[in-house]
Amino acid sequence: MTIWTKEKFSFQELQRIMFRLLERVDIFAGLTQQELLQILESAEKCTFAAGESILREGSTGSFVYIIIDGRVTVLKSAASGQSTELAQLEAGDSFGEMSLVDQELRSASVVALTPCVLLRLSENACWHDPTGSAKIFRNIARILSHRLRDMDDAFVLGRRR
Repeated sequence: MTIWTKEKFSFQELQRIMFRLLERVDIFAGLTQQELLQILESAEKCTFAAGESILREGSTGSFVYIIIDGRVTVLKSAASGQSTELAQLEAGDSFGEMSLVDQELRSASVVALTPCVLLRLSENACWHDPTGSAKIFRNIARILSHRLRDMDDAFVLGRRR
């Protein structure tokens, strides 16, 4: 059974990471400090040990995760039961966006490769403010577009960017 820790960020932690998030996290591109602070006020800090499952393919979910520290692997199961690694993600990357947008089941599993500190945002936090929500939605569309192009290349050309 996976055991993980969920807690609120302290005010000092929020201040410390806010500028770093605006500069380095694609999902927050174009947000003002005030828009980001409003989102972060409802964010949760989640920590996972190496080897722990963060998301399971086929599960429901209405959260998006941003990696603050650590590295994860994204795995897709085949009909045979074998898993294929789709990507490895690290600090500044996000995952869980698809279920947040389309309300469908998780399309892949995510497992911590190293100890991880994640920022977990609920659907409500992402869509609360119309101006900030539009920016986040645009950024999610951009992220998913890049991933689709990478998968197209991997499928057709047998390579990844």
